[in-house]
Amino acid sequence: MAASTPAAPLPLEGVRVLANATVWAGPSATLHLADLGAEVIEIESIRHMNRTRMPSRHIAPELMEGPTGALFVDRDASEGFWNRNANFNYGKRAHKSVTLDLTDPNGLELFHDLVRVSDVFLENNAADVVERLGIGYETLSRLNPRLVMGRFPGFGISGPYRNFKGYAPTMEAFAGHTYLRGYRDSDPSWTPGSGHGDPNAGAHMAFAIQAALFARERTGAGQLIDLSHVEAVLHHLAYAFMDYSMNRRVQGTWGNRHPSNVPNGFFPCAGEDEWIGIAVASDEAFAALAGAMGQPELAADPRFADVVSRRRHEDELEALVAEWTRRHPARGLRERLQAAGVPAAEVLPPEALRDDPHLLARGFWAEVEHPAAGRHHYPAPVAKLERHPLRIRGPAPLLGQHNEEVLKGLLGVSDARYEELIDRGVIGDSYLESAT
Repeated sequence: MAASTPAAPLPLEGVRVLANATVWAGPSATLHLADLGAEVIEIESIRHMNRTRMPSRHIAPELMEGPTGALFVDRDASEGFWNRNANFNYGKRAHKSVTLDLTDPNGLELFHDLVRVSDVFLENNAADVVERLGIGYETLSRLNPRLVMGRFPGFGISGPYRNFKGYAPTMEAFAGHTYLRGYRDSDPSWTPGSGHGDPNAGAHMAFAIQAALFARERTGAGQLIDLSHVEAVLHHLAYAFMDYSMNRRVQGTWGNRHPSNVPNGFFPCAGEDEWIGIAVASDEAFAALAGAMGQPELAADPRFADVVSRRRHEDELEALVAEWTRRHPARGLRERLQAAGVPAAEVLPPEALRDDPHLLARGFWAEVEHPAAGRHHYPAPVAKLERHPLRIRGPAPLLGQHNEEVLKGLLGVSDARYEELIDRGVIGDSYLESAT
């Protein structure tokens, strides 16, 4: 039997990342780094709840009956629920968890020891947290001049808003995302939340970390990365800002419409709560849509013959399209329109995505066995590298699961000191009752 070919090393294999990366933005950064092969060690504390696991030590039954409960396997709020959180178990897959109380001199000393043997430290707390803990870049870079440190609070670490607190909705509001993304003829209170700013900022940070590591290969020196959630979102609204910069034109809310695609939106179909998205980007595509509708004459109708005319009569056109789509199942319409060259796709709920033949054929879903949450399907790494195939290398960690491996194995902490750290509450594998 021929010997099997060893798996090619992953792109970031050998890179050690320390992270205090919380909520959604932080995990969105470290997830990419771990998928690419980095060893990511999440620095947690048994005195303070990791907000990605859950912001409170106990969960009220009323919360478990609602959307919050849906984050936990079987809506189980019994002890250890923080190890069964879907968001954490997705975002922190293939991470390690070490609990250290950084307000204790012993915990801070051990963190400094980890910094000395690591390549990256990444955090997304409020801007003043790092300074209060005494773990700013000036301090850490003296311990390890090759350290790359990534910081991405909501508004960055400089400027008059540096200490503002916020989550994705507040950052999106400040950046204008909430305003531009709203429904037509409605105020922002009707704009649904998206949380877009968090994973967007995380992806930007993952890219910046890799760029800084690449630069370090040339210079031998690490550096500080300052990234703002707000500014990352602003880049996704660049067309609107450039329109104002060049034309002094303020764009309003489009709803599902598009500046140049007409029609562009979601239309009801025959099945229960079935919808189809259609985007027509040219006169040729509209002629194809009209043909598929069995009304080829619409392409020559003066109201719809070109994009300017279609824009002026968009309400009438959308009503005609909706009248046609609601007579047909979404899946059949997608096939018919795609065959005609019209971009179209049905709106899929999660259960349909799980069994979608295209995603299955591409291996998008990967089964992962978690020691507390059980076996479930997770989205696989996005990029498919020909020479370095990416994979989910393991489940998310239990709280403090790797304390012994990292503290004893990597840092050489003695058995006696390890037990002393447990007794002092510096480390542990369960949150204290007083955890905040």
